[in-house]
Amino acid sequence: MRRLFAPLLAAGLLFSAAAHAEDTLTPLHWQSQGSFGSFDKAAVQRGFLVYQSACASCHSASALHYRDLEALGFSPEQAAGIAASVKLANGAPATLDDTFKPAAVPASAFGGALPPDLSTIESARPHGLDYVYNLLTGYTAAPASVTLLPGRFYNTGYPGQQIAMPQPLKGNDVVYADGTAATLPQEASDVSAFLAWSADPNLDERHEIGVRAVLFLLFLSIIAIATKRKIWRETA
Repeated sequence: MRRLFAPLLAAGLLFSAAAHAEDTLTPLHWQSQGSFGSFDKAAVQRGFLVYQSACASCHSASALHYRDLEALGFSPEQAAGIAASVKLANGAPATLDDTFKPAAVPASAFGGALPPDLSTIESARPHGLDYVYNLLTGYTAAPASVTLLPGRFYNTGYPGQQIAMPQPLKGNDVVYADGTAATLPQEASDVSAFLAWSADPNLDERHEIGVRAVLFLLFLSIIAIATKRKIWRETA
């Protein structure tokens, strides 16, 4: 009985912690959300810079290839240059056909657990954009009533408030080419936008097709109604 009860209790506590963390998320407005949402390409480009500078050394994004950067407005030459600046596990420079993967690092370097792939982190999490933003901006000193486990950091946006990942962003971690101030909230917002694009790079095209389909169906409906009325008038 105890063997059955223990895992159920652990699962209940985990679910409770996750639900509490979700309830405490600060919701933000994101341009990509909603039926007619679209990505802010400038923000996504800035977010890629943040990912490349602060996240890519540990976290992969294996659903993305370097050639996909062309969809963000990078030229083929720029995308190839970005790829060439990355060294693969075998020491060779990456090419446009390679995916976003960090150099091979043993799990022991991360306390025995490899960092998660970030390709679809925002679609895999409820309120994914808000979750990532709140996690990145949620690092703070632990209250006096909280005893941190070894190798853990206090984070108000993480389920259980204790996370193994050190604070990756602190503000002024990058220099934006467009002159945007690289504050912590700005960096967190931009990399959240990039990861949202990573999880759904075809969102803009899908929404555009959806709008065209709705307009086409509306046009057909008008034609059908007009035709019906004309036939009724002629047969009346």
